[in-house]
Amino acid sequence: MKNIPVANPQVGIAEAQAVYDVIMSGWVSMGPKVQQFEKLLADYAGAKYAVAMNNGTSTLQACLVALDIGEGDEVIVPTLSYISSANTILFQNATPVFCDSDPDLFNATVEHVREKISPRTRAIMTVDMKGLPVDYEAFAKLSAETGIPIVSDSAESFGALYKGKKIGTQALLHSFSFFANKNLTTGEGGVVLTDDAGLYEKLKIIRNQGQEGRYHHTLLGNNFRMTDVQAAIGIEQLKKLDKNIGGKAKIARQYDEIFSDAGSVVGPKMPPYACNPSWYLYTVKVDANIRDKVIDHLNNCGIETRLSFPPIHAQPLYRELFDEKDSKFPGAIRAFDEFLDIPIWFGMSEKQVNTVASEILSVIN
Repeated sequence: MKNIPVANPQVGIAEAQAVYDVIMSGWVSMGPKVQQFEKLLADYAGAKYAVAMNNGTSTLQACLVALDIGEGDEVIVPTLSYISSANTILFQNATPVFCDSDPDLFNATVEHVREKISPRTRAIMTVDMKGLPVDYEAFAKLSAETGIPIVSDSAESFGALYKGKKIGTQALLHSFSFFANKNLTTGEGGVVLTDDAGLYEKLKIIRNQGQEGRYHHTLLGNNFRMTDVQAAIGIEQLKKLDKNIGGKAKIARQYDEIFSDAGSVVGPKMPPYACNPSWYLYTVKVDANIRDKVIDHLNNCGIETRLSFPPIHAQPLYRELFDEKDSKFPGAIRAFDEFLDIPIWFGMSEKQVNTVASEILSVIN
């Protein structure tokens, strides 16, 4: 058994010491460490403001609350995403309007979104699948043309570049996740980045039970607060983020080279605007007729893999609510049938990379 995991969080002594220091300080809830972490995150991404929260679902929902999304409103969202993208819309009593995605780019394009716009559309939620940014410039033009704001579910793309610039300022609001398998983890956690001062102030109130002053509640909010324990981990994680992403990029290049001559295994397609993704995952496309065979073989070899998220419209909850037909989303269905996430993590050896690739090719060839 080779025991090669699909992800391997880089958490160690520095994070443990940071947590110990916070515990010994006597202040473990939201406090000075969260404020420090927020400033570091904003500076890293070149954003004016950062609001840290307890997880990436909370950050996404807080964005919708800040935009006053509510009953009767529609939010366009790719069906090829994690279910929380749509759930946050439902929790606002709004309607998720699903669009398709380009399986070669992993993401929805402006063309996919434009055809779903209606008089009730109040926001467009883009999703950076697999850490690969959408074409933000194209979406910014659509937003300017229609007046519809862009909320980016950037859960998987912290540290990625769009046209040479860190993700975090391209949309009106960016929601990031710091879940355990992300390049930067706080166990659970997330942050909203924005350059809009009004939304920044509103988001801080929303995450703190709608409270502006002590026991003075002016908005309907929630307890979305990040703790200083989480922030302490995040501060240490941020110090090594670029090294982590750089190491994963090197592994991705090794996979690219190996698979370049294997027509039956296709690696990620990098559009010119997003040639530096976060490499949250490395995803290959394998013929749907043999993908399960590949998965079983790798599992028997001790090599972990992960399927892509099932399209949200196909989840039982959303089938019951909206009864969308698969034929409306051929790109997402094809992606789910063919995508396979394979191991990529900082510190993975060249031998391990070669082992994963050779075992895949042994089944296909």
